[in-house]
Amino acid sequence: MLLELLTAKYPGMRRWLTQRLCAVSMALVLVLFWIRVVWLSPQGYNDWLAVFAPLWWRLLMVWFFVCMLLHAWLGVRDVLRDYVPQLGVRAGLQWLVNLAVWGNALAVVWILFGMDF
Repeated sequence: MLLELLTAKYPGMRRWLTQRLCAVSMALVLVLFWIRVVWLSPQGYNDWLAVFAPLWWRLLMVWFFVCMLLHAWLGVRDVLRDYVPQLGVRAGLQWLVNLAVWGNALAVVWILFGMDF
């Protein structure tokens, strides 16, 4: 039954499930972040740099932001489809959203991997 709902026959169900799985994943990463910050209790810039220094943690942060951007993209896409009836206006707004998502993704990678740890 569940696999049938995830087929091409019901594309909305895949988007809905993707958005929910992204939300659960982000919640788990936020709990891990809170535990890590409480455990390490960073006080200054160098301490915060040490929080993000391990490669595994930076990869987890990239996963968090991929989930967040996918979650946001799906949500905004659905809002635009529901409330912007003109196809040209909707396409232009979606293009701006896509540009913002890719810009944010590049910024996250640059910040997490472009800095010297």
